[in-house]
Amino acid sequence: MRASLIGCLLVVAVVLLPAAPAQAIPAFARKYGTSCQTCHVVYPKLTPFGEAFRRNGFKFPGRDEDYIKQEMVPLGQDAYRSVFPNAVWPGVVPTSPPLALGFNGFVGFHPDKSSAAAQADNGSRLTLGSLIEEAHLWAGGSFSEHISYFGELTFADGGAEIEHAELHFNDLVSAQHLVNVYVGKGAPTLTSFGAHSSYIADAIMPTLSVTALYGTASGSFNVLGQYNLVEVNGMANGRFIYSVGATSGENIDARTAENVHGHLGFKLGGMRLDGEGDTTGNAEKPWAETALTVDVFGYHSVSRYTNAGLMMDLSDRANVLGANARGTGGSFEINAGVYQEWHDHATATGGAVKALAEYEELSYIVFPWLVPAVRLEWASLLPDGGSRITDLKILAGAAALVRPNLKLTLVGQVEHADGAPEGGWGAAGGSAAPTAASVTELESIQLGVAFAF
Repeated sequence: MRASLIGCLLVVAVVLLPAAPAQAIPAFARKYGTSCQTCHVVYPKLTPFGEAFRRNGFKFPGRDEDYIKQEMVPLGQDAYRSVFPNAVWPGVVPTSPPLALGFNGFVGFHPDKSSAAAQADNGSRLTLGSLIEEAHLWAGGSFSEHISYFGELTFADGGAEIEHAELHFNDLVSAQHLVNVYVGKGAPTLTSFGAHSSYIADAIMPTLSVTALYGTASGSFNVLGQYNLVEVNGMANGRFIYSVGATSGENIDARTAENVHGHLGFKLGGMRLDGEGDTTGNAEKPWAETALTVDVFGYHSVSRYTNAGLMMDLSDRANVLGANARGTGGSFEINAGVYQEWHDHATATGGAVKALAEYEELSYIVFPWLVPAVRLEWASLLPDGGSRITDLKILAGAAALVRPNLKLTLVGQVEHADGAPEGGWGAAGGSAAPTAASVTELESIQLGVAFAF
């Protein structure tokens, strides 16, 4: 039943989803005097070398200092190292601010004015209200050979938000890349790849904010949340990767959350995870490799939130287990993943919920500037003592670079919902309105634009 439905929906779904250009900043291109394509395919999607750069704390493999082209101002003399702690350890700052600016948004079209997405847009066929939806100010660079930073400030109609304010302390033991410390505000490391490594979605893993799905009146925990955190991570032998850390979690004004996470990954074939060794690859196709990367992760969260149904504060304990895999063969790439969440107080009546999120994405790089892809996302909720409800989304389309830092996407979303929670499917990325009925809709086709400089 599900397979035949997917087959039918794929025929009618022609889509490209506008992805926010997080961590795709021209400041790095200026620092190293290189093109954005050194690390990116269609940004923010990273090549194997770009992923190694990100994992190394935004530093080139090998001696990072050898690749820097931007003039730097030394903060102290190298001789100070020999007399430390009787002198401040020297550092550097660039001669020009390590900043970049970007914008993104989309034009939406609703083929069916009766669809839930069209009704949410007041029955409009065409919407221009989100043509420029967000502005981003990024900063990225390094203080020294072992300390780097990344920041992102996002502006939208709701105001400004710090999405990233990260410090990366790299190579803290003699074995290179084995022990790094990541502190600040950002997303926990749950896979071997960047959170935004999708061509046609904002994030490679779908979000599943369970208490929000049931109508919570305050913020909802999700595994991709950007929280204050402390994390230890690293790589061994270029093939194994790990992370373990703690985050502040959601609703910390009500009570400090108790969030911990861990992750293990392994890559077989292709470029090493740290980018060391032979990095020549295919100069004409820097994205191409034959490799398989597998990740498993776990997350434990205890957060306090305002329950809309009971009009009181509750503590929700969530345990999460998940796995992700990426297989590449030349210009083909397939990503797949699933995670299960167990919540003890998530519904409007304070009941327990089992929640499941699944995704698959297949892409093919036709040209270095054009990548078609198709994506499936499936969410399932099973409340204690209730019936299972599900939401299936099909995305298909392509991302295209007009120039290295100017991207267009064309997007359409087909959705099949079998029931809906009190809060609707919005907190899982869906559009279907709360209803007990089964519904299939072509929700929207979107033309997205993103540019950075």
